[in-house]
Amino acid sequence: MVEKTAAFRQRRAAAMRACRKRQSAGIALFYVAADETTYEMMKRFGGLDPNKVEDKQAVRAALGRLLRAGLKALLEREAAHR
Repeated sequence: MVEKTAAFRQRRAAAMRACRKRQSAGIALFYVAADETTYEMMKRFGGLDPNKVEDKQAVRAALGRLLRAGLKALLEREAAHR
């Protein structure tokens, strides 16, 4: 059996603390499968630099901006129909 290192146990403990903190705050994490259309929308509406499609942090930020803009548009559309 492989012996777990102290560093591994510390990383797992920190990950578990972060997970429990998010859960207590009512935050859920989702994995997103992004296809070419999603990347094009992130470039167009999320401000993703075409040279940074391999940069996880840039993609994450652009996806967040895209989702927030989409949610805002849905809320505005709903309010206009009332």
